[in-house]
Amino acid sequence: MRGLLTAATLALAAVVFVAGVPAGGAAAQDMSMKGMARALQADQIVIGTQRVSLYGIDAPDPDQDRECLAGRTFFGCYTNAKRALESLVDLGEVTCTDTGERNYVNFPYMTCKLGQLDIAEDLVRQGWAFAFKQQSLKYVEAEAEARAAKKGMWQATIRFTFPWEWREINGRPLYGP
Repeated sequence: MRGLLTAATLALAAVVFVAGVPAGGAAAQDMSMKGMARALQADQIVIGTQRVSLYGIDAPDPDQDRECLAGRTFFGCYTNAKRALESLVDLGEVTCTDTGERNYVNFPYMTCKLGQLDIAEDLVRQGWAFAFKQQSLKYVEAEAEARAAKKGMWQATIRFTFPWEWREINGRPLYGP
């Protein structure tokens, strides 16, 4: 059953992707929001009922936990990255500003802050997300700092695949949900 559901989900995603849901522009709706958030994935949050993809970053996908290793032991890159995001959004009200871009299933990419703290930048600085250079160069410096300090997934013993490479290997769209 799970295999059929996954196949059906991928087929639907492929139809939506091929149909050309725009990444931004005319179909994009200007939207900003504020409220308590919860982490949905390691680089996505939900405020109310709106699912938001954090702009300019990429974090491990849920199925990457068992491919991320510390030596010969599973490290759980996705689980650790999601916990870092959960810890941030649990601190208080989040304010998100729409970038006008959408992923392939039409969820908005937004820049989200907790007070003055840019949530995406903090995740990258902690080493739990990566600057998604295909979308923006905004967090490249924060990633370089995390890498130099060997934080999060940049620790010397951690082996991982970048999320965008993981999606490509597994036949998924680059701008995943």
